[in-house]
Amino acid sequence: MSDAALEARGIRRVFRTGPETLEVLSGADFRLGRGEFAAIVGPSGTGKSTLLHILGGLDRPTAGTVLLEGEDIFRYSDSRLPGIRNEKVGFMFQFHHLMAEFTVLENVALPLLVARRPEREAWERAERALAEVEFTNRLNHRPAQLSGGEKAKAALARALVNDPLVLLADEPTGNLDTGSARQLMALFEKLSGERGTALVVVTHNLDFARRAARRLLLREGKLEDNGPEV
Repeated sequence: MSDAALEARGIRRVFRTGPETLEVLSGADFRLGRGEFAAIVGPSGTGKSTLLHILGGLDRPTAGTVLLEGEDIFRYSDSRLPGIRNEKVGFMFQFHHLMAEFTVLENVALPLLVARRPEREAWERAERALAEVEFTNRLNHRPAQLSGGEKAKAALARALVNDPLVLLADEPTGNLDTGSARQLMALFEKLSGERGTALVVVTHNLDFARRAARRLLLREGKLEDNGPEV
């Protein structure tokens, strides 16, 4: 088994519209060990979210590949790849995509229920994930009844419920007030230190980026490790 939880090798992503081409990523490389916390920073429009989607197998690169524990995820077919994602990767997005008709607990348990895990196991693991992010009340409330910070905690718990090898977060503090953003940052630091999950966060929040052990600057389609102090 590889000592790297996540590895990107020579990631290129080219978008084509008719005769026009746009190369967003031009050979991005990096390795992340278990329990490491990395922030990807850079100007808007440089391909940070595109890279995150490729790292999690939501998009395929034009060239290069991604390895999880040394295993090339893009050797799998489009029908098998979602299963790999569900087993090994947790996602948290700026817009939390909570299901409006479900309660907090149901939203968090949903990945396990979709994977046909026993219901009792799903509920118990959902409750544990919510406790881990310090959200143990209002579990029977629906998303419309929650504050922005509470929605973020529910989304983080859902990303963790499968005990992923890697957690990928795209601007998780983007829509939060200052107090809620600081709470969420503290939770990411705690998870990195206690859980052993590799964390990758795309962020414009400079305070958040400074909390990461590694900062990766995306510039001209490539990643510069331990980028300039931001």
